[in-house]
Formats: sequence, C-alpha cells, structure tokens
Amino acid sequence: QPIKAPMDVMRLFSPLTAGQRHHLNRALRAWFKCLEINKPNGQFKEFLDGLRKAIPKDETGIDIKVPEEEQIISDLRRLASDPLKYQVAYNLLLDSGLRLVEVVRLLNNFPEAEHLEGFYRCPVGLFRGSKQAYYCYLTEYTFQQIMRLKNEGDIASLERRLKDGFTKDSIDMWHKKHNYTRPKYLRKFANDTMTSEKLNIPESVADFIQGRVPKSIGAKHYMQLKRKADQFYPRYAEYVTELRKRSG
Repeated sequence: QPIKAPMDVMRLFSPLTAGQRHHLNRALRAWFKCLEINKPNGQFKEFLDGLRKAIPKDETGIDIKVPEEEQIISDLRRLASDPLKYQVAYNLLLDSGLRLVEVVRLLNNFPEAEHLEGFYRCPVGLFRGSKQAYYCYLTEYTFQQIMRLKNEGDIASLERRLKDGFTKDSIDMWHKKHNYTRPKYLRKFANDTMTSEKLNIPESVADFIQGRVPKSIGAKHYMQLKRKADQFYPRYAEYVTELRKRSG
C-alpha cells in the first residue's frame, strides 16, 4: 500500500514491536532523505517533512538502570541455599563484571588462575566485536567455590559438571525465575561501583577488568592497564567481600 499521508506512516508502525519500530524508523528516515536529495522540490520537501513527523519516537535508548547495593545483598542472602553451580555463576558475574557469555565460557573450561594479593586472575582471551576480554578477576571466595564444584563428590571434571544444562540461557532463566539481578545488571553494578567516588577506580582500568578493551590496543598500553588493574582490583574485591559479610 503506497504512503500518501502521515496516517499511512502511523499505520505501518502500529502492529510492530519496539525493536521492529526501531529498524523501520531508521529505514524510513534514510529513504525520505534519499527522496529529498533526488527530488529537490520545496513542495515535495514539505510533504516528506509531514511524513517524518508521523514516525513514532524511537523507544530504543540507553538502559541506565543500575541495581542498588541492598538488592545485591538480598541476592547474596538468598543465593546461599541455591545449587552450587548457580552460586558460582552469580558470584563470578559479580566479581568480574564480565558478560554472561564470557562467564559461561570460563566455567565450562576453567583455566589455571594466578593467585595475587587478595584475589585471583585467569585468562579469558575472548574477542567480541571490536573489544576483547583479556582476564577474569575474581575473589578468593568465588575461586574456592569453583574448586569445590570442580572436586565435589567424584572425579568428574568441572567441564562435565557444568555443561549439563549450564548454558547462557539456563543461567539467565535461573536469575529471571528466582528474581535475582540479571547478569547484564550485575555488570552495570560492577562498573558503577568500581568507578564510583567510593572506590575511585579509573574508568579505563574498570574497562580493562570488565573486558571492554579495544583489540587494537598496543602492547605498552596493555601492560600499563594490566598493572593498574592488578593494583586497583583489590578495592573492588574488598567491597564485594564486605557485601557478602553483610548478607549474613
């Protein structure tokens, strides 16, 4: 059906989801711009402007929601009675600030971790678009939980234990079903806390810890960020440890 009036534009958007409206919004604006360039006519431009005004406002924006500290403490309090593998997943998400896909990959094939001053660090090496997560930083508490899961009961490997229904979707669904803070918001909480005035970790260092480093980073800059991350992460590790104490 041809678009002859603003009402026709509105009718196009009415049955669509927010995501579909977002894409159609971009496509129509680009198309109208192309028509305007190819037909430089004042009256036609007014017609196109009328159609543009009928395009619904794009609902897609930046998600600024950050969990409150008390919400995390409540999670930790309830988490203690959950299956160990879900405790491990939550705690590693909280400790590291990594994305869920990176945490699942680590837990399905946990590498050798280096014990540093008050925390552990293990390699990730996962490329994601133009970014890379070099390391996973975690507390002593979570590392010991992972070791328990690895050695619990019999000689089955951690890989075999966790791959049995332990996927990105299963963790996300567990958080949703039991009303825990979702993984992406744990990541936001970690970043917001690290860069807060309370901990005052430089944003570039928090980005390194959370795997937001450009793949094009030079060797010298990489080593500087690694040293800084090792220096500053104990502040966050101590903070998370205190949250666990407060959760009882």
